[in-house]
Amino acid sequence: MKQTTHPNFILGLISLLLLFVGVFMRMNAYRGGDYVLIGTMILGGIHWIWSIVDVFKQQNLASQSRVLWGILIICVPPVGGLLYYAMSKTVRM
Repeated sequence: MKQTTHPNFILGLISLLLLFVGVFMRMNAYRGGDYVLIGTMILGGIHWIWSIVDVFKQQNLASQSRVLWGILIICVPPVGGLLYYAMSKTVRM
């Protein structure tokens, strides 16, 4: 059976990539960098909330794992969700 990547993992990668692009554009004084960073914040917020909901909605996780992943996602928003989707085998679609 083919394992597919969760859509939120892809959304997280895109928002992280856009963060780097937006910061690079701002460093070089491009005005469009502000818009890229605003888009990054919106996509990152969607990714963050979706990750939190997904962790606490999973029935396959033990309660201690759920709490650990929840703390990681809440404390390290850009990377916590990506790690959850990359490392958790129960999250596959």
